[in-house]
Amino acid sequence: MKLSVETNIISKRFGEYKAIELIKQAGFDGIDYTFFDCEERLGDNYIEYAKELRKHLDNVGIECVQAHAPSYALKYSPDYDISMQEYLWMVHSVETAAILGAKSIVVHSISVPKGVDFKEYNLRFYKNLIPYCEKFGIYLAVENMYEKDVKRRCMKSKLGSPEELNGMIEKINSPRAVACIDIGHAAVTGYEPEDFIDGVKNEYIKTLHIHDNDYIGDCHYLPYEGEFNWNEIIKALKRAGYNGDMSLEITTFFNNFPKELTPDALKLAAKVGRHLISLYHNC
Repeated sequence: MKLSVETNIISKRFGEYKAIELIKQAGFDGIDYTFFDCEERLGDNYIEYAKELRKHLDNVGIECVQAHAPSYALKYSPDYDISMQEYLWMVHSVETAAILGAKSIVVHSISVPKGVDFKEYNLRFYKNLIPYCEKFGIYLAVENMYEKDVKRRCMKSKLGSPEELNGMIEKINSPRAVACIDIGHAAVTGYEPEDFIDGVKNEYIKTLHIHDNDYIGDCHYLPYEGEFNWNEIIKALKRAGYNGDMSLEITTFFNNFPKELTPDALKLAAKVGRHLISLYHNC
């Protein structure tokens, strides 16, 4: 099992090339490459950009194990095609992730206006991306999500139950469609993370977002900073026969440190990640 970490905060602080070096030096095997700020990287020269970045990964000796699509750039539209800039970025991110060596790319669902069927709309959205995933040889990972209900001060499910996640992947009906279980999102939508893992079909679970929280906010803490039972979570992954990577998505943890302490924060995060992997192998 490889240990990886999301690049978002580290790249913003140091630039992508230095971030990759720091992540490797801290003891990680791989990165979860983030496309959230996508305009420059996914424009006209995106293939050249991707190839140069892949060279750097290879030179440093670290892998890109998964990627995060530029989902926040996409807003609701009745239809999508590559004539739309935001959708073109999405397609370019699939190809770029494949060039970097990622096995899967996590694609968030899209919020829809009142009166539009959320599940049917996103089913069509995901199905439209599958041919690109097939072309470039990468898996589309559907993530369990939520949206904030400000009035009721709670989180509402957006494919946020095991049944909804299973159902979406079944309806996409492609071997290229898999699940990314975000255990923090599971907690804020009413589940113990271990119960959520148990509820998703084993064959769908191909990647993870690992972080901790207080069951109220999507905190993105380092494991053991929040309230999760990590022994039970690891046991659930073992029951599922999970054979993917341990990928940390701990943006808040990094944000709580000043830039000059980032390398030390990375080293602590890697130690915690290695501990979780050891629990998996020993349970």
